[in-house]
Amino acid sequence: MRTTGIQVSGYGFLLRRLELALVIGDARMAHDPLRSQRRAIFVGVLVSLLIAGGAVMLGLLRPQPSIGDADLVADETGTLHVRLEDTFHPITNVASARLVLRQPAEVQQSTAEQLAEFPHGDPMGIAVVPGLVEAPQSSFIYCEPGVIVAAPETREHPQVMLVAPSGTWMVLGNKRYLIDATAPRALGAPSLNVSDDLVGLLERQPDVRMPQGKTGLPAPFDVAGRVLLAGDRAFMSAPGGVAELRGPQRQLAEALSPHVPIHVSLAEAVAQPGVEVLPGVPREPAEWGAPETLCVGDTGIEEPRGMALPGLVGSAYVPGTPAYDGPHYIGPRGTAALVTERGFGLVSESGLRFDVGSEAELRALGFGNPAHAPWRVLSMLPDAGLLSEANARTTNATISTTHTRTATEAGTT
Repeated sequence: MRTTGIQVSGYGFLLRRLELALVIGDARMAHDPLRSQRRAIFVGVLVSLLIAGGAVMLGLLRPQPSIGDADLVADETGTLHVRLEDTFHPITNVASARLVLRQPAEVQQSTAEQLAEFPHGDPMGIAVVPGLVEAPQSSFIYCEPGVIVAAPETREHPQVMLVAPSGTWMVLGNKRYLIDATAPRALGAPSLNVSDDLVGLLERQPDVRMPQGKTGLPAPFDVAGRVLLAGDRAFMSAPGGVAELRGPQRQLAEALSPHVPIHVSLAEAVAQPGVEVLPGVPREPAEWGAPETLCVGDTGIEEPRGMALPGLVGSAYVPGTPAYDGPHYIGPRGTAALVTERGFGLVSESGLRFDVGSEAELRALGFGNPAHAPWRVLSMLPDAGLLSEANARTTNATISTTHTRTATEAGTT
């Protein structure tokens, strides 16, 4: 015979009465205190588990400060201490501590009570240091009117004509040649007005001058600076021989020569000794650049790309204009790690230049893969001193806790 639902319900009712009779000695079931008891037990267990879980998470996320084997610790006030052997020295900032420790150590929290258990040494450290957040790699260029720009990318202009107070300059790459003032028109090149400060950042080469005097050759090759035409080819006589002219070189020679050109046979021209004239002037067709933003970088005249600049930065030089009063450094957030012809360095986001003693010390500060930058450009930035282990170990009389905390919060330690 199958069991019905009513029988099952009745059986459960009898078990319930039996349970009440055994627990509280009353089988009447006037009320059910066991249900409230179970509910209270369940809620209590749940709350206990939540409290225990919170305590575990708090212990993981904010453990009790401990010095242990830490080399760099901060107490409750934010003052930094660096461990040398078994002695803790107050130190000005994280950068100094990393130089002393020769590794990019991280700060571990501690307390003054725990630090009191160890010997204390003299305060040490460098007062002014850059931030330790590395900036994206950039190209450092000098722009009119005296602004250093760290650009994400640049466009090169390998052939440019510049006009400065010191004269007219033909620029090929990062080299400059003083040339006749009429050369831009003779070569069909736009001329750009710049300051002597910008021109001075380019490497000076021998001036471009027309040959003069006697050549020591028979007529009609006896006069230096004379253009000689042999069919569609052109030559110029110079002391000691004859040079063939091509491209911009021919254009310039024909424009600047004070002598009337003479037609000669090709056989006569090539029979003379060969020499070089108009040094630096291209012999192949040139594309003379006209950048809208006037800047000098590692490869010569460069134009910043991928960033917005204030209106006056990179504009043409105009004598007598009021002095520029804007920022003298424009770059990304963070500190740039660089290598120049003179060694390693850092540039802070405020435009201070720090020399770094060695590549090992640069890596100890937490920077790797420095970008190349021309020293002649970086030298225009204010010098903030040398970051080295020796300087970081210099003893200081006092260390300002307030200064240390502020520097830490600003990310400049």
